[in-house]
Amino acid sequence: MNRVLGNLLGAALACSVFVVGPQGAAMAKAANRIDAKVAKAAVVSDEDVYQLYKNRSWRWGNHGAAYFAVQKRQFTAWSTEGGKSYGEGIWFMPGSGKLCFRATWHGSWGAKTSLSCFEHRQAGKVIYQRKSPGGDWYEFRDRHGKSDLRNGDYASKKVKRFKAKL
Repeated sequence: MNRVLGNLLGAALACSVFVVGPQGAAMAKAANRIDAKVAKAAVVSDEDVYQLYKNRSWRWGNHGAAYFAVQKRQFTAWSTEGGKSYGEGIWFMPGSGKLCFRATWHGSWGAKTSLSCFEHRQAGKVIYQRKSPGGDWYEFRDRHGKSDLRNGDYASKKVKRFKAKL
């Protein structure tokens, strides 16, 4: 999930890591399998994207969380990736299976507004997601319904604490 956090915070520097040998070949094969599945998958409707995120938190491991409130489509998030920061803004669906959020992120480095969008495709019960445009597809929700989304607000309390400290 660190890949997602880096994208959300709009990191100033980007780096590429090349994995060679059997591990690299296995990773490439797995990516090709996902790409083949996504090519056959349907675009998730705006209503289904809304239902997927409404009043839920997207947990980023132990490094952060974002909450997608229905009220005024408020977006609230925190992260400890690269230092403590929090973001506040709005979330919306521009169509074609996308979810976007525009937020102003605050940290010891100051404040920065960013726009992040994610595409969604579905094959059966599995939902694939990627950062738009051109991110790598990954399984966002598996066939058993397991994902990093949780009912409720896992962000606002920590955002209040971060605000008080920053």
